[in-house]
Amino acid sequence: MSKTGDLQTTTERYSAPLHPLRLAVFDLDGTLKEAVSPWRYLHQALRVEEQATLHRTRFLAGEIDYLEWAHLDAALWKGTELSRVEAIFRSNAYRPGVHALFALLQRSGVRTAIISTGLDVHARQVAAELGVWRTVTNELLVQDGRLTGKVITHVTEHTKGQAMTRFREEAGVPPEQCLAAGDGLADVDLFAQAALAVAVCPRDERVRRAAHFVIEDGDLGSIIPLLEQRFRLGHVLASTCSTHSSSAQRG
Repeated sequence: MSKTGDLQTTTERYSAPLHPLRLAVFDLDGTLKEAVSPWRYLHQALRVEEQATLHRTRFLAGEIDYLEWAHLDAALWKGTELSRVEAIFRSNAYRPGVHALFALLQRSGVRTAIISTGLDVHARQVAAELGVWRTVTNELLVQDGRLTGKVITHVTEHTKGQAMTRFREEAGVPPEQCLAAGDGLADVDLFAQAALAVAVCPRDERVRRAAHFVIEDGDLGSIIPLLEQRFRLGHVLASTCSTHSSSAQRG
């Protein structure tokens, strides 16, 4: 079920001409793809979840920081063929409506970006399939086609907002011309820099409150009719919006 009331009330207050949408920034895991955690998804597939649970427990207890947690987890995958990891991530399904939404954004000339605490192997696949302009994730090191067990951490739970600022500055796009979508607390910093913030199956009530619109059923096609309300996309949206309008009106 999708929430439309808050957004409609908000947009009714705008009397100025609509801004163009020029940048759409997305979280990856739990937002564009079904699995919430790519780390856990890979742990399960490689049968190292028991060891990984110990690392998570130590992190939650404050015994290790985020960077050490990432390094300990990545070490569990040492020696795994990159091709196997790629195949595992391909089995992680997209959420409904993702391809239709990205096709519209691409046709409308909107730049898209992924900012994720997940893994670059996965993000590269998604970027190639959806035509994403920029990605920033955490980088698994590979040598001779196998994971080395090491990771370079480019994104943490507290740095997503900084990454979005860099992308906006690179593209020359102000917040009023941005869309942001995510599912976790780290994504609230993305929401703060977007004229339209969408929470996708939010995992925390604070995420729900920070968003203009909440997609409870995970269908990103619900975003399409909202774009006409908040942004100026031109004639492309007019022909596409009617196809998806029903998903945004679920009560």
